[in-house]
Amino acid sequence: MLREYFTQDLYISLLIGCLFLVVTVRQLFPTRFIDFLTVIWNDRYIKLYAKERKKIDIFNGLLFLNFAIATGIFIFHTYLTLNDSSTFEDNYLYLVLFCITAIILILKTIVERVIAYFFEFSEFIKVYLFQKSAQKNISGLLLLLSNILFLFSSLDKKLIIYSSLIVLSLVNISGFIRFLRLYQKAIFSNFFYFLLYLCALEITPYVILYKVFKDYFG
Repeated sequence: MLREYFTQDLYISLLIGCLFLVVTVRQLFPTRFIDFLTVIWNDRYIKLYAKERKKIDIFNGLLFLNFAIATGIFIFHTYLTLNDSSTFEDNYLYLVLFCITAIILILKTIVERVIAYFFEFSEFIKVYLFQKSAQKNISGLLLLLSNILFLFSSLDKKLIIYSSLIVLSLVNISGFIRFLRLYQKAIFSNFFYFLLYLCALEITPYVILYKVFKDYFG
């Protein structure tokens, strides 16, 4: 029981940390944050900020940190719920999940930028990466809400999981479709490279992530 309370306090602390990150971003970049929230349904944010060149983007950095933490918490709760576990079995389980998720996401981002640098259509890919970054960050806010519901609501946890996955899928698919519509000429002229890019960096990392989780926790 003591272990369960300890771990639950840990997650409450992490959620408070995530909220602090989001509030900090809101205070430091009020106009950009409002524009960012509209990325779910229009392209105004992408058009306004995609071409900005910053070696260190504090806005995206803080929101990415929230995304990584929120994703780790969500995966942890999903693992416990779908495995019919009612207790926090291992205080180190979240740390493992968080590290694996964060490392893969960071490595994926680094490889994406290296490839974008060497390919001829680097400007096009940079816009695509910026859109993906925005989609991940907005997903982080949605996952933060899901995690709050996990801990503080009486809703069925499986309902939270499946509803969250559906909403996240719709948001990301919608963003990808809008990107295809806006840059279809550039995509068609570099179709082979773009297809290779999707297979190598959009599908493979998540297959690896799934296999790691399955082998480690299965």
